Amino acid sequence: MIIELMQKVLRVSKALREKSPAQLDVRTQTMHAPERYRGEHRIDYETCIGCDACNKICPVHAITMKKLPFKKQNIVPEVNLSVCIFCGLCEDVCPTKPEKSIVLSGGRYDMISGGWHSDQKSFWVHVDIPQSYIDSRLEAEEATRVKKELEAKKKEALASAKKPNSGSGTPDFSGGTV
Repeated sequence: MIIELMQKVLRVSKALREKSPAQLDVRTQTMHAPERYRGEHRIDYETCIGCDACNKICPVHAITMKKLPFKKQNIVPEVNLSVCIFCGLCEDVCPTKPEKSIVLSGGRYDMISGGWHSDQKSFWVHVDIPQSYIDSRLEAEEATRVKKELEAKKKEALASAKKPNSGSGTPDFSGGTV
C-alpha cells in the first residue's frame, strides 16, 4: 500500500514538473522534418536559360520570374518559401544539363518567424546577381551586336562589288549610249 502511494506521488510530481504539449510554446521550436523533405531551393543564375518551365509547373504558384537586363536569358526564378510545398517539380522539369539550375538543397531548413506579415519577406529565395556579372554579359552582348553589324556591312559591300554596273557604255534602245 505504501509502495502504491509512493508511486502515485511520484507520478503527480512528474506531471507537475513537465509541461504538457498544449502548454509548450512552439513558435520558437523547429518542427520535425518529414523523411521526404527536400530542402530549400538553390538557384544558379549562370546556368539558367530562362525557359520559365519551373514557374509554369509550380502547383501553388510559389515561383515568380525576375527580369534581367539581358536580351537572352532575361528572366530567372525566385521562390516564395512561405507558399512553396517543396514538391520538387521545379527541379524535375528544369531542362539544363548536366546540372539543374534550380535544385532543392536537401537537409534541413527551418523557417521560424514571429508570425508577422513583415516576416514573410525573409521567406523568398532571391537571386542576387553581382553587378560585375551583369556588366560582363552586357559587354558580351554589345560585342556580338557590333560583330554582326560588321559582318552585315562586309556582305553588303561584297554584294555591291559583285553586281555589274549598268552605266558602263551599254546601248540604250532610244538610239544612244548611256
